[in-house]
Amino acid sequence: MARGRTRVWPGLLDGLPAPLAHYARAEEFQFDGFFDATVCAWHEKGAEGWGSGPVEFADDESDGADRLFGLLTDGTAGAYTDWAGDYYERDIDHEAVQTVLTGAPLTRRTVAALSATADFTAVAEQARSLGYALDER
Repeated sequence: MARGRTRVWPGLLDGLPAPLAHYARAEEFQFDGFFDATVCAWHEKGAEGWGSGPVEFADDESDGADRLFGLLTDGTAGAYTDWAGDYYERDIDHEAVQTVLTGAPLTRRTVAALSATADFTAVAEQARSLGYALDER
């Protein structure tokens, strides 16, 4: 939709979980007093996949989500390792990525495999705050 809209796409926020609903009203997500978004997706802890509202577009409209979020919606370690290998110009540990995608507890080995310079304590603190399982042995 063109700039100057005064409402989001019909259905865009339908099904948005209550704990996330305040973001659509938060000042930092407003543009001229309006939640100016053409795509909205969420992933709740324990969910099997991503959620989104049931937006329906006319034949000549698109929100661009396929192009923007194809990597996320693919959901495979291979898709991410291929992208990240090209982007970071280095080999990416497929097993470590798979470990994260399956939600297995985060270990020192997994963190080191993804970033040799990462501080495990700092990563663990952030992961813990997000409710991600840890194996700190």
